[in-house]
Amino acid sequence: MLKIIDKMKESDIAKKILDILLECLRKVPNVRNLNGSFLEADSADLDIEVQTNLDTHCLIVAVRNNGQPRYAREAIAQLLLKSSRSSENNWPVFAAPFISESAAAICLEAGAGYIDLSGNCRLAFNGIFIEQQGRPNRFVTKRSLKSLYQARSTRVLRALLFDPNLKWKLADLSMAAGVSIGQAYNVKKGLIDREWAEFEKDGLRLIQPEQLLRDWGENYAFGQESLFDFYLTAPPSERESVLADRLSKKGIRYALTAFSASSRLAPFAETSRTCVYIDTDMDRAADLLELQPAGLEPNVTLMVPYDEGVFFGTREFEGVCIVSPVQAYLDLAAFDERGKEAAESLFSQVIQQEWRTLAGL
Repeated sequence: MLKIIDKMKESDIAKKILDILLECLRKVPNVRNLNGSFLEADSADLDIEVQTNLDTHCLIVAVRNNGQPRYAREAIAQLLLKSSRSSENNWPVFAAPFISESAAAICLEAGAGYIDLSGNCRLAFNGIFIEQQGRPNRFVTKRSLKSLYQARSTRVLRALLFDPNLKWKLADLSMAAGVSIGQAYNVKKGLIDREWAEFEKDGLRLIQPEQLLRDWGENYAFGQESLFDFYLTAPPSERESVLADRLSKKGIRYALTAFSASSRLAPFAETSRTCVYIDTDMDRAADLLELQPAGLEPNVTLMVPYDEGVFFGTREFEGVCIVSPVQAYLDLAAFDERGKEAAESLFSQVIQQEWRTLAGL
């Protein structure tokens, strides 16, 4: 069951973490005695003394209400400093409501353990090894519901991914993306928390654009737009040109996407259906385009976008308007298995190469 929390207090998290840790450790056969205590005004919120048949160790646990990489790295640095000043039998543990895979990797690299309230953990010390991975996030903050991948926030991501090498002042970024400075700030914070971007005096810059794009693709829902299937009487080789010509003449903003776009950017596989975003009323578009009801074999899917950001970075290719490579990647990645393969081809052949060119490589 998904629990919605609003900035859960770290003291409340610490109480839950203590209960979970004690319950886990009591099940280990060679654990003879446990003693947990709370700390205040210190980087570590919990001390748990674990006495086994071999020795006595102390888990020093830093509890945070955010389990993203930036918080994990900062907490572990504080824990390692504390550990170096005390007994060599101290072992650092990072705790949060949910710890992302990237944060877990940071803990592993630093030689620290981790545990979260969603059931993920890795504890390895003094002959004890407990590990559980892959549990989904059971805790969502109200703010995170308006995450990086919600409508207006994604406008900022598209601007950043257009050229990951650019450094953006928030005012310029908000203007380019068509959002408020506050919205741009929230996206900046989310990216920095995940260590996908850095912010310096000269602005915000992506440092992990591929990781951002891939994660977005995994969380992107093709069809969150309004989709309508039709049939267009025209030869397959001419269908998209006919649609483009009619839309342009009527002054309707449009852009081909998914396989219809990738076939021009990085040909992978032919498709019998044309997918096109349109910025107008669906009934009006169907009438102006002289489309027929789909029946059993639709060959045109008109898509009313969930946000106009899908038109960011559109380009013309042989007289036809197509979405940006990033948008085409997202639509393909969320399409089906064949779409995922086409998305990978598009990334390696086009997106990655364009990023390198913009970087002067």
